[in-house]
Amino acid sequence: MKTVVVCGASKGIGASLVKNLISRGFNVIGISRSNKEIREEVLSHKNYQHLILDLSDSVKRAEVFASISQNNIWGVVNNASGPATGPADSTTKEDYLKTFETHLFPSDELAKAVLPKMKQNGGGRIVNIISVTARIPLENMGVSNTLRGAMLNWSKTLSKEFGKFNITVNNVLPGYTETERLLEVIDGVSSKQGITKQAYSDKLIGQIPMGRFGRPEEIAAVAGFLLSDESSFVNGASIPVDGGWTPCP
Repeated sequence: MKTVVVCGASKGIGASLVKNLISRGFNVIGISRSNKEIREEVLSHKNYQHLILDLSDSVKRAEVFASISQNNIWGVVNNASGPATGPADSTTKEDYLKTFETHLFPSDELAKAVLPKMKQNGGGRIVNIISVTARIPLENMGVSNTLRGAMLNWSKTLSKEFGKFNITVNNVLPGYTETERLLEVIDGVSSKQGITKQAYSDKLIGQIPMGRFGRPEEIAAVAGFLLSDESSFVNGASIPVDGGWTPCP
């Protein structure tokens, strides 16, 4: 039975992906700062193990990733909640460093921890949950837009370097999805624009051809496919899951 590590497993897209992978017959190692929001049927499932880790803690994550590297890991899902909203001209060096310390650096370190065993075992999967803003930067998200672009190019580099080992690296780019992160964005931008949260939500939905926000399980379904054997020739791809919001083909 193959084992997949899922970061940000306690809620939102990560929690939905854990359930998706268990239903597909994977062993799952979930990582998050707390397990309090995880349903008991998941925590007690024979194919699930949970590790408590704040990804911003570089010392602790080195210990946890070293422990994970001792297992035969088939797949890794890099998934972390986005940074705070705010315009680019108000950001500081510390804002950028904090964001990279909780997103890009942990993703890179976890990948490096599992890649040797993946190569030894003849293959593996790395999936990064990023955002459509990696392609289409949005206003009032200066730090987030910068981070997403960096993640996109980091993952594409890995896909080119490790494809020859049957290790694929792909990205899922969620659009507006019903998560706590979306609520934070709506709260921040609506406040800046001086309109109600409902008015801004309606504005966003009006930009989506399907006329609604996405659901976490819909994002998880695409990630689950990319972790499966069926996706064996998909490598270096970035797949928008946004109801048609992205304007480019």
